[in-house]
Amino acid sequence: MTHDDAVIISPPARPLRGEPVFVPRATTVVVVAALGVCVLVNAALLADRLLLDRAAAGSDAALVRKDQVVTLTGLSHVAFVLTGVVFLRWLWQMRVNAEALAPGGHRMRRGWTTGAWLIPLAGFVLPKRIINDIWAASSPPGRPRRTSVLLTSWWLLFVAAQLLASPTATGDPAATETAGAALWVLAGALCIGVVLRLASMQRTRLRG
Repeated sequence: MTHDDAVIISPPARPLRGEPVFVPRATTVVVVAALGVCVLVNAALLADRLLLDRAAAGSDAALVRKDQVVTLTGLSHVAFVLTGVVFLRWLWQMRVNAEALAPGGHRMRRGWTTGAWLIPLAGFVLPKRIINDIWAASSPPGRPRRTSVLLTSWWLLFVAAQLLASPTATGDPAATETAGAALWVLAGALCIGVVLRLASMQRTRLRG
């Protein structure tokens, strides 16, 4: 274990400023449901894009598919924003809990839990650093781990999907959007696993 991985895990401490320490079941359910909607919308978008590629140019089928792609693209953007809002609310409570579990185990201040996502370029790195610390604080006593295969796989797919959605992405726009939809489906599915796993870890730790 390296010095960077060393995290002091202690019994749940008294939360700062009297903040309640709990795993928000309702918010967790809402986050999982919202992620599920994102996965389904992007799966439908991926299917329509593949069918659009096969349809004859200018045909009625192509026009119908194109309209559906536009509609689903808009829905995916709305679902992404709404899911992000709920996810960040859930993640904030996870950070509050993590501070009680490992008061000295966090490399960034709590405000970065939401702010780090808004910084260009740094948003590809800093949020993962924060989540790593939450993950370590929520790990079983004596076995602190800042990450896992599940967590790292989700983050890599999430970043890749964002890069493909960037206006600077090069290549065939249709192929890029198709690949992006596929990545969002995979990233969303893994994010559901991350949310459920982290909630379970914290629930176990807070119960002692």
